[in-house]
Amino acid sequence: MPGKIQISPRQFMILVLLYSVGTVILHTPSPLAAFAKQDAWLAAIFGTAAGLMLVWLYIKVAHLFPDLTLDQIIERVFGKWIGKLVNFTFFFWVMTTGAGIPFHVCNFIKTYWMPETPIVSLIILYVTIVIGAARLGVETFARTAELLFVPFLILLIAFITVVAPQIKVSHIQPVLENGVTPIIRASLFYVSVISFSPVKFLMIFPFVNNSKAAGKAFYIGTCLGGILLLIIVLLNILVLGPAIMASNSAPTYALAKKINVGDFLTRIEAIIAFIWLISTFIRAVMYFHVSLAVFANLFGIQNVRPFSAPLGMFMIVVTLVIVPSEHYIAGFLKDTWFFYAGTFGLVLPLLLLGIAKIRILFGIPTSK
Repeated sequence: MPGKIQISPRQFMILVLLYSVGTVILHTPSPLAAFAKQDAWLAAIFGTAAGLMLVWLYIKVAHLFPDLTLDQIIERVFGKWIGKLVNFTFFFWVMTTGAGIPFHVCNFIKTYWMPETPIVSLIILYVTIVIGAARLGVETFARTAELLFVPFLILLIAFITVVAPQIKVSHIQPVLENGVTPIIRASLFYVSVISFSPVKFLMIFPFVNNSKAAGKAFYIGTCLGGILLLIIVLLNILVLGPAIMASNSAPTYALAKKINVGDFLTRIEAIIAFIWLISTFIRAVMYFHVSLAVFANLFGIQNVRPFSAPLGMFMIVVTLVIVPSEHYIAGFLKDTWFFYAGTFGLVLPLLLLGIAKIRILFGIPTSK
């Protein structure tokens, strides 16, 4: 419960930053380029700005009941039974969305590193590691993220430094060649895959030992994550060009293959792979932790640890059932994901804030 677990604002900021980068550092540049071509970097800027506005909304929701997590706020505002129903849909969203991460990671490992290994074996191994991390609790998880942030930052700076000499400014020209409509579509996609899902951080917001600093850390983590993604998108455009960037499912990995320093330092794409694996692991554990927490609240479970393994096995099954292929995921993200994620990342917080304000205005007590 909030109050018993404590993490620092710095740890919270690092969690938000690494989560924001997550799976998107490898796969998101491609659809952005497919939408906006050489103007994909503008979509990243507008998407980050929209993300900061959403953070403002999430913080407003958190401050309604500073000592409660998001699922508890839902029950307090909507009432017990409607709140349980909403929390069930929230659990379903988190679980099904989180199930896509093991597929992304394991499909990448199978494609580029271990082509003869069955993807099922890789998914089981990956989810087992995620279960172990989630069982250790938020405090341990936050300290782990703090430790992993150092190699993450060092490798990222090294990657940017060695790729920068291959930049060709002509790849980004002409700006706004196709008008603003493609940029708007790309920005909406960016918001859907990056800015809506951090609503889950309201599940650990009360655990930060300074609520005022927690809000600031939320902003900083989101802003820094957006800047890092903007840099990655720019590097992809300026080095690979928008056409190659749009046609490659993992353009950032392809970008790392172009590293060549004096014909000595070459093909060190493991750098970007390790960066991606660190941030993706944080994202996966965050999803699973939230799934466990909401599940516990739904059924009034005090100690959820014994249920972590069954829920993990359920996640494996969901991964294998709902994610048939990478092509399917790409189509779902482009055509449907905005509305699916927007239901929980935008509509739900607006409803919570609006209904809570109406209750206060008319003096209607909230459910306990």
